[in-house]
Amino acid sequence: MLQPNLMGSLGDTIKNNYNVWTPQFMSIIFTALIISLICLLYNVKIRNHDKNGGQMSGFLVLMEMYITFCENLVVSSMGKKYRKLTPYAMYITMYIFVSCILSLLGIESLATTYTVALSMALVTFFSIYYFGFKYQKWGYFKRYVNPIEILTQFSPLISLSFRLFGNMLGGAVILGLLYALFINIQAGFDGSGNVVGRIYNEVENANGDKVLYDQTWNYQYIYFWAGFNIFTTLFAPWIHMYFDLFDGGIQALVFAMLTFSYWQEAMGEDKEDDKAEALERDSTKKHKLGHKIGHKKDKAVQVAL
Repeated sequence: MLQPNLMGSLGDTIKNNYNVWTPQFMSIIFTALIISLICLLYNVKIRNHDKNGGQMSGFLVLMEMYITFCENLVVSSMGKKYRKLTPYAMYITMYIFVSCILSLLGIESLATTYTVALSMALVTFFSIYYFGFKYQKWGYFKRYVNPIEILTQFSPLISLSFRLFGNMLGGAVILGLLYALFINIQAGFDGSGNVVGRIYNEVENANGDKVLYDQTWNYQYIYFWAGFNIFTTLFAPWIHMYFDLFDGGIQALVFAMLTFSYWQEAMGEDKEDDKAEALERDSTKKHKLGHKIGHKKDKAVQVAL
């Protein structure tokens, strides 16, 4: 248990440094809290439903649809026996998508910093070697006899991290530029000039000296009305729907699909189990067909007699 003085120093540290936290760090905290809350709420509701029965609530129906979707994603990419990876597919897609939804509230997506995108890609990258060594043993490293493979082994890491980072950052930059454009258009109507320049760039004080960005942050309070912008009200919601909801969902799906594809390739399996299941289904169909034909022949004999 922390001592009161330690709690006090921790509280003072948070209080004195909260303004230097990056938006992505705040997004990580809120995303983790929201995912934990969703999981806790689902656990409570599904337990109560199992006890009491009855019709499922809308929340449970949506969660069941989401779980089924993630399970089908894993099965289609890796096979039925890897269905146990469904929780990871759920978390990785929810982690990206929930952070994109937070952008609607003014908090940047956590993937707009390369640190987060790289850390997520590193999990996939190291897991490639885990699955490769687990299923192929030392035979997995035979591929590195070819020197080109030594160079191309980092392509999954680079591809996954930069794809996610580039798409999320690109959307945030476009939205930021559009907001700056709309604010300056409205500011031009009352002759107040370049409001965005006053807020984010160097300005001159009363003595004519240049004042840096960190000292001009209070300009956001002077021009608080810039948030009530007719142009952003008309156009920003539709742009957010694409860059935050649609693009965020697509990037979450693509990241998960590529992850499971890389893992499946590292396993080096020919999906023998799937072939065996297909052969078993074919033999079962042939057996049933033969049984039906034999049954029809017996009926024909009986009719002839």
